[in-house]
Amino acid sequence: MTWSHNLDSSTPAYQISSSKNRRIRVIAGPGTGKSFAMKRRVARLLESGIQARSILPVTFTRVAADDLHRELVNMGVPGCEELKGVTLHSLALRILMRNHVLLATGRTPRPLNDFEIKPLEADLAAKHGGVRNIRKKIKAYEAGWARLQRDDPGYILSQEDREFLGDLLPWLKFHKAMLIGEVIPYLYDYLAANPAAQERTEFSHILVDEYQDLNKAEQGVILLLSNNADVCIVGDDDQSIYSFKHAHPAGIRD
Repeated sequence: MTWSHNLDSSTPAYQISSSKNRRIRVIAGPGTGKSFAMKRRVARLLESGIQARSILPVTFTRVAADDLHRELVNMGVPGCEELKGVTLHSLALRILMRNHVLLATGRTPRPLNDFEIKPLEADLAAKHGGVRNIRKKIKAYEAGWARLQRDDPGYILSQEDREFLGDLLPWLKFHKAMLIGEVIPYLYDYLAANPAAQERTEFSHILVDEYQDLNKAEQGVILLLSNNADVCIVGDDDQSIYSFKHAHPAGIRD
């Protein structure tokens, strides 16, 4: 089955799939076929001879990544077996584990398990107002990363927060671990600080589904990975339901 099988050339799905524009943004409501069009676009790229390793399809969940792969296999698209849809977290962990990136960041990208959080809380509790206060500070730290608050004009870290980070970061480094909320921001910082990094030109095509559900740091990573890449983002700014994960729906509008 070819990428254009049963696709009417007058439909938006065909136009999205076939477009040669380097930057494509699709905003449409639920059930309108945004994800379907993105899958057909991936199929066209593979059929045109683009190497699977240079295509980065980003999905919001692992289930969606598996669904993308399964549909391409069912279509019989050449090279589909080598193509893997990824979540940004899995991509970030993969990149952060590279030796040259480990040296650059000085951090081990091993997210703490739930049972490992308790020793962290216990070790820092006495100095920083108890376990409840530690939990609040960790949430605030991760939220600040996700929103890239450090980049906001006039942003200043309080003395209390500086002291907390002064104890938190050495603890994490000693235990060779990261908070889950640090994974994407550390990749963002690495890419931003290294304009010549190979990762910034690793992909020739980047496609992102449900872009409105990514937070500001995640959207920043997509931008930094797209130095030489054609980029297609799809989503619906009115459909974002992940405010508790600091989703940045304004990103797809901007």
